[in-house]
Amino acid sequence: MHGSRFFSGYEKGNVKRYLLLSVFFIIFAAWLWYLMWSTGVASRVVLMKSIPEWTTYITVASITGLIFSGRAVYFRPVGESAAYILKTFFGGFSIGFVCILNCYDVYVYVAPGKIIQYESEYDVTFPGPAVGKYSHCEAGLWIKDAHTKRWIQLCTNRTDLYNDRKQGMTKVWVTAYTNKIGSYIINYKFTYD
Repeated sequence: MHGSRFFSGYEKGNVKRYLLLSVFFIIFAAWLWYLMWSTGVASRVVLMKSIPEWTTYITVASITGLIFSGRAVYFRPVGESAAYILKTFFGGFSIGFVCILNCYDVYVYVAPGKIIQYESEYDVTFPGPAVGKYSHCEAGLWIKDAHTKRWIQLCTNRTDLYNDRKQGMTKVWVTAYTNKIGSYIINYKFTYD
């Protein structure tokens, strides 16, 4: 026998399989990282009122669902009912929805724009915004964005509020990155009126 057993036909097939599996896991891990990153970005973005955020998400998800269900109709296994096509539609809808979610927020973060600073009124609420499905931030800081003229609730806690906010500080000095569709709140600092 000449050469190594590693290079036999059977082993070459395994190497290709492992490479494909590795590429799949790398793509899947990158996709999960993007979802977590974009969710973090979205928590600090406020969009203009004119942005059709949910309409875009539902439209793209529906088109993806129709593509999946159209493929299911064409390649449907023998004996499968309409319920199979409906499940395929909802599977495609879910994938499309998750993939397009936060696209406007990411656009605000990465698109060309400018950094502005402004003074804003604020309000503190307990508990704060939702974090995940079953929990909330300890406190929420509501800031009125000067660029979009909309309120945004940021996640904070009692300790940070106690350390950063002193009696008589009735305003907050905000640094934001803005462009034509929204604002990304970079930083804020409590100030005296």
